[in-house]
Amino acid sequence: MSQSSTLEITCTEEEFYGVMCESALGREWFKWHKENPEFFMLFERFTAEAINRGHKNLSGWLIANRVRWETSIVTRGNEYKIKNDFIALFARLFMVRHQEYVGFFRTKRMKRLVRDIFKSTNPSASVFSPVEGGFVY
Repeated sequence: MSQSSTLEITCTEEEFYGVMCESALGREWFKWHKENPEFFMLFERFTAEAINRGHKNLSGWLIANRVRWETSIVTRGNEYKIKNDFIALFARLFMVRHQEYVGFFRTKRMKRLVRDIFKSTNPSASVFSPVEGGFVY
């Protein structure tokens, strides 16, 4: 599996949490993430399913809305009230954890973050290209 040729991750998962805590949005997201760990477990699972079914890239919104659907309609369990701003942060966390899939989620710079976790190897690139391969879950 190859890395994206236009973007690379500049931190570990632990460092990612530190970067998030540099901004009010990131601190709010981190608190919510710690209080609702099941949300990301489902986000990760549904992303893995999409990758295994051949998708090269998807929207973080699509995955988050599947989590919302499954938890409010299908299971009638814990319905997640997640702020829309958090979705892009969960997409970033997925790519930090699974760096072979940098580019699976298209992201753009978030003005509410002090700094981001990506380093562009192509300054003119606005999104990253998807990577090849499957996901072992």
